[in-house]
Amino acid sequence: MVQSTVVKKHRVELTPQAESPPVPTSFDALELPKAVLENLLLKHLAAYPKSDILQLTKLMCINSHMIEDMLGDLRAKSQVEVFQGQGSGFNATSTGNVRYGLSEQGMQEADTAFAKDAYLGPVPVSLSSYETMVRAQDVRARMVNRQDVTHALEEVLGADRMIGYLGPAINSGRALLLYGDAGTGKTFVATRLLNSLNTSVYIPYAVYAAGNIIKVFSPQHHKRVTSDEIRSIAFKEQFDRRWCLCERPSIQVGGELTMDMLEVNHSEHNRVWMAPLQMMANNGIFIIDDLGRQTMPVATLLNRWIVPMEYFYDYLSLPNGQQITIPFILTLAFSTNLDPEKISDPAFLRRLGYKIQFGPLLESEYRQLWGQFSQSRNLDLAEDCLPSLLELHRQHSVGFYPCIPKDLAGISRDIIVFEEVAPVITSEIVKRAWEVYFTADGKGGGAR
Repeated sequence: MVQSTVVKKHRVELTPQAESPPVPTSFDALELPKAVLENLLLKHLAAYPKSDILQLTKLMCINSHMIEDMLGDLRAKSQVEVFQGQGSGFNATSTGNVRYGLSEQGMQEADTAFAKDAYLGPVPVSLSSYETMVRAQDVRARMVNRQDVTHALEEVLGADRMIGYLGPAINSGRALLLYGDAGTGKTFVATRLLNSLNTSVYIPYAVYAAGNIIKVFSPQHHKRVTSDEIRSIAFKEQFDRRWCLCERPSIQVGGELTMDMLEVNHSEHNRVWMAPLQMMANNGIFIIDDLGRQTMPVATLLNRWIVPMEYFYDYLSLPNGQQITIPFILTLAFSTNLDPEKISDPAFLRRLGYKIQFGPLLESEYRQLWGQFSQSRNLDLAEDCLPSLLELHRQHSVGFYPCIPKDLAGISRDIIVFEEVAPVITSEIVKRAWEVYFTADGKGGGAR
């Protein structure tokens, strides 16, 4: 029933839902073993030789006094060496000209630290701090209304028929099942649901849990709303830079999903332990697209979510064999063009709070969408174009799927450029586009 137009929604200024995390000023406030901090400092000095206090403070995102304290301890262990600047007088002894590097013993310790854990970045936050922040940023803590959802879906044709279902679904915090034919806008709508909240969230760069550093922040999945530059030296005007203020995450995965992606894991070439997708999606939305197309059995995938959906927490197995509990506070959305009754059992369907069916557009909406997509490609529509197109739909019993105008307009433009004719989609051109877009029975394109 829905699909995007080509108009971009204006950017709304986001405000943090939770209070900013305060800057920790002591080791106790970090809630981390000091050995973890020292090992991370050694790795930074190995990666950035002869760094000064300011540079190390920016790299590790903690108070400079703690950096100096650890450097003093590492010097006492003969693991760090001091390199004096070339200045004279006061400048020669100022901290701005003092640089630190690793001794031979320090390099050995850094190698051992890298072998155990290759993470290199800001100091991780504790698991308890992470849980507290995730719960403070729960989407259910700030209910949306009809106006909010209408604004979020203002670029979606036919959204007025869906708002009465989608709004309560967002407020519930329960899982969604979006089903219907391919090309009806299920995934597009799901990715825009969180726009109704107009709030930003704090995402940690990494979390320390049971002896492991788990990297959470991912530039691929998280979009910053502020820079990391410290604009003020006053603590009350800062927040803990081990957190990054981001838009609510929207993570989408389809047929490529494997069970490994849902556990703490690392790549073959990088031994940094990465958070699973659902942990990266906390306080946002996690869309499992093309449900039923994954290589694993559907029952295996669905059973993975029974406990998180019921109790709002998830169990993760760590590399060292231990298991931790993390909050599962996100909107989980399944999207499929298969019959839900055939890919899942009634017990699982019952656990899905909202099951929303998507269908074709109305003819008036379909015409409007054609006008928008052709305009976006600087093309005109000949008078005979849409009548011919509507007749093709009737002949082949193809619904007014929202994906069709975008795809056929693109193919029509390819034909126009190749033939070097006027930028006008005629009846003849749209028929040629239809023939190559659909299979012989006239339905293949819309069933992708």
